[in-house]
Amino acid sequence: MKIISLMSVIVMLTGCASAMPNFYNGKYYMAGDSSCQRVRQYTEDKIMCIDGDGKETGWRQAMTDQQLQMWQHNQQQNSTTNTNCYRTYDGGMNCTTY
Repeated sequence: MKIISLMSVIVMLTGCASAMPNFYNGKYYMAGDSSCQRVRQYTEDKIMCIDGDGKETGWRQAMTDQQLQMWQHNQQQNSTTNTNCYRTYDGGMNCTTY
């Protein structure tokens, strides 16, 4: 069972450029960046990160519910675009998206 979980994490992390929450053995961990391309269980609530060369780069603590919610909130804020439109004097419309 652990081998299947580890393989699914490896497949999931392949090609990721930056760390993001990854579900592993019932908890979320920030992983997927270059220093944490693969993981193995270190303690009950920690994973050991492994880089692309197979070297251990350090452990990471499982995220708390609050940390996970904050990460999700920040992602939504970063992906939100706003459009501001107004009519010009000649009857046209100008819009700015930011």
